[in-house]
Order: sequence, then structure tokens, then C-alpha cells
Amino acid sequence: MRLLLVVAAILVAGSAAAEHPHVYLVVVDGLDARLATPERMPRLFDLAVRDAERTSVFAAAHAVMPTDTNPNHVSLLTGVYPSAHGITGNLYWRRAPDAPVEKLDQAAFIEVETLFTVAEETSPELETAGVFAKPKLAQLFAGVPGRQRAPDVLWSPAQASPAGRDPATGYSFDSATIGALLAATADREPDLAVVNLADVDRTAHARGPDSEECSRAIAGADAAIGRLVDQLRALERWDRSVLIVTADHGFTSLAPSRERPYPVITFGRDLLRAGVTGVHVVADGGIEHVYADGVSADATDAGDAQERLAHVAEVARGAPGVAEVLARLPVPDVALLASVHPDWHLAHQRSGDILLVAAPGHEFVDPFDPVFAGMLGNHGGPGEATVPLVVTGGDARLARAPAGTPAPNVVDVAPTIASLLGLRPTRRMDGSPVPPEESGRPIAAVLH
Repeated sequence: MRLLLVVAAILVAGSAAAEHPHVYLVVVDGLDARLATPERMPRLFDLAVRDAERTSVFAAAHAVMPTDTNPNHVSLLTGVYPSAHGITGNLYWRRAPDAPVEKLDQAAFIEVETLFTVAEETSPELETAGVFAKPKLAQLFAGVPGRQRAPDVLWSPAQASPAGRDPATGYSFDSATIGALLAATADREPDLAVVNLADVDRTAHARGPDSEECSRAIAGADAAIGRLVDQLRALERWDRSVLIVTADHGFTSLAPSRERPYPVITFGRDLLRAGVTGVHVVADGGIEHVYADGVSADATDAGDAQERLAHVAEVARGAPGVAEVLARLPVPDVALLASVHPDWHLAHQRSGDILLVAAPGHEFVDPFDPVFAGMLGNHGGPGEATVPLVVTGGDARLARAPAGTPAPNVVDVAPTIASLLGLRPTRRMDGSPVPPEESGRPIAAVLH
């Protein structure tokens, strides 16, 4: 009898494992929605014809703010907004005297579980893989004892050959990145595989999003997606696969023009000229965080720093290229971030006390750095929040979203994957649930 029960349990487990599809999430870093077209990406858009009844194309999905790599990848793999997961940009200041500006690129900074953590802790039989062209993303989704679990396969550019990496950035080329994914999954079919392709982002920064070089990078990303589809078909996996292709942010061109001869905003200099002290500025592309000394991480008001922050706001309103001045905490005569842009979900202690938003075609560079000032494309602001999102595959659970379906947010991707894999929603690190208003929802329109 005991043997029969064991055999029955094995059969049930095997049946349960076969009930879910295998999900592949491809993030084309920096792919602006306006550049994701059938002409530039024929392999991707061919799926909308070849598998039309199971393909949904959202030409204008939404990235989270700020439109940077780190917050959006974390939202993609947690299903919550930055106010909940804590990755409020690529950089921050930790509100400690004499502390430098620091990168938000460590897994320990994430304040909720990732999909990898949920899968490893609740369904360890699931095979997961993370293949990241940017070294910092491999760090963000690494394991942290007692906090986060890494995917079963975690690949970073350090594992690529020197010929497979860009020497200036250290990012792996898309051909090497997709090659690593194909090699890692050839013999072991993953239940969840996530890949970041970085050539579009790298090229759009250096050459501009409208350059010929960027067009070639987009074609290369499309070819990489095509290689993945070809392998899934060749291994007869396509009929049980779901492929999700999206981006973490778009791009704005920084090419100088007659109307905008100098797109760089070095706001720290403006503050020095105005005699404003006792603040720290953190530039993050189209966004700049301004932190006041003496405001604690858990403060609910700016206290004695209100007058100083009001002075910062006054200087910012007169700075060329600054489009918006917003306050996270109440400051006299400054619009509250949560009131003006409640959909940004940036009410977190790592956000600045004042948030500055650059006008389209401008970027913050503080302190001045000739490398960053020389870039021809950047992102971070609301103008770069429109991204493509394509859900396709051969799995019978997929449906074509009806015309008029509201455009999803990248924060809806993780709940959709969790629904497909039978995983519970991610939780805070103390085990408590994330409030619904800070979470995404499954994209029901793409599923039967």
C-alpha cells in the first residue's frame, strides 16, 4: 500500500508539473516603443501572423518611474512598484553624513521577494534561469542568505569570452547573451527563463536612439529572439511555451539642436551659485533626487529642512531644462509628488526629498562628467515610459487580447508569469502581503 501511495504521489507531481507552460521573458533593454516596428523586428512581429490567435501586441505598454534599468527589472520580476520594492532608481544617497552616492544594484536592497525566490522556496522542482547582459542585473538577482534566492542558472557577462563583451561597458553582446541562454537550456527545459539583451541600450546611449547603429542593434535583438524561437521549435517545445518580450524603458535623443544646443543640466552648480548648502544631489538621467541633510529615512515631514528645500525648488524653477519640481515630503509652494503623479509610486525613503524632472531631450549630470555629458541618448523621465509588450507562444492557454484592451504596465508581467506557473504573489521580506495598490495584476486578456 505504501508503495502504491508513493507511486501515486509521483504521478500527481508529474501531472502537476506538466500542467503549466514554460515561460521565457526577454527584456530588450532600452527598446523604445516607437522603434519596435515590424520593419525593424520582422522575426518578433512574424509571430503575430504565424501564431495570431495566441499573440497579443501592446504597442504602448508602460514602464515604471523612474524609467531606469534597475527599478524596471525589479518591477518586472516582483510585480510591485518601486514604493514597495525599494529600487527607486539606479542610484541613491543613504542619508548618512559623508556617505557617497551609491548604486542600487545589490539583491539585499530589494524589499520584496523576486519570482526566483518564490519559485525556489514554494516550488523547488521548477527550473529557473536568469541570463543577464549587464553585470549589475546578475548582482540584483543573486542569492542573499535569509532574503533572496538566485535562479538555478545565473549567468553574467563575466562568463562570456572577451570577444563576447563590450570592452567599454562590460556588457555582453546580444549574440553572446542569447547563445548563453540557448546553451543553458538545450538539455534542461526551464520553467522560467529571463534574459536581458543590452545592445540597444548601450548603442542608444552612445550613438542616439535614432542612429543607424541603434537600428542595427534593434535588428540584432530581433535576430536573438528569432534564435530562441527557432530552438524552441526545433526541440518541439514551442507548443508548451509562453514568450514575453518587452523593455525596461525607452529613450530620448540628446543630440544638440538649434533649439536645445546644450542638453546637460548640472544642477549642483546652480545650487552652489545660489548659496544653497546642506543638500545632496543624485542625478539619474532624466530625474534628479535632492536629499536634505538632517531628514531621516523615516521622516514624515521635512522639519527644519523645509526652508532649505523650498530654496532648492526656487532655484530649480529657474534652471534651463527642468520641467517639473516635486516634493516627496510637504514643502511650502512645491507640488506633492504623490498628488501630481500618484501613478509613479515613488513614496519611498530612498527617493529624494525633492524630485526634479528634466524636459524631453535633457539629462541631469551631477557632478559634471564628460562621458555622461557626451551621451547622445538617455532615459529616466516620464517621456521614456512607453515600451512594447508582446505575449506569444504555442501554449493553448494563450489568447489574443481583444482590440481596445488597456495597455498593461511592466508591473503586470510578474503576476501574469506567477499565474501561468501556479505561484503565489511575491511578499515583503517579513512575509506580509504587498497592498493591492502597490502591486500589478495578471494580464487576463492574454489568457484563456
